Amino acid sequence: MATKKIGLLLEAEVAPSGRVTFEKRYYAATGIVVSPGTPEHYQSQINKWGAELRVYFNDHEMATEFKTSGVHVEGPREEGYKSGEYRYRINDNSLWWKLVEEQGMRLGRNE
Repeated sequence: MATKKIGLLLEAEVAPSGRVTFEKRYYAATGIVVSPGTPEHYQSQINKWGAELRVYFNDHEMATEFKTSGVHVEGPREEGYKSGEYRYRINDNSLWWKLVEEQGMRLGRNE
């Protein structure tokens, strides 16, 4: 899938027990050291069992492309996600890692 970077936000919420694994994999893919809060779109959440990796965006064409390829897309939401900024959201750890490892995307905004 040839996904545009424009307007995507990648976010990660990871249980404390999964932090080391997540951080090692992210470093192996990007060469960037992360820790909860750095960048701000990576958080450690004690109420999580594993990792919840999300993709947010506004592009309707992109939503259609994801849906066509079998990815579950939430939205569009009138009130939006992330303080109303994004109309679509995807909760899919496999897709999230593909975007990072194969398409060069990073935690946070990918413009």
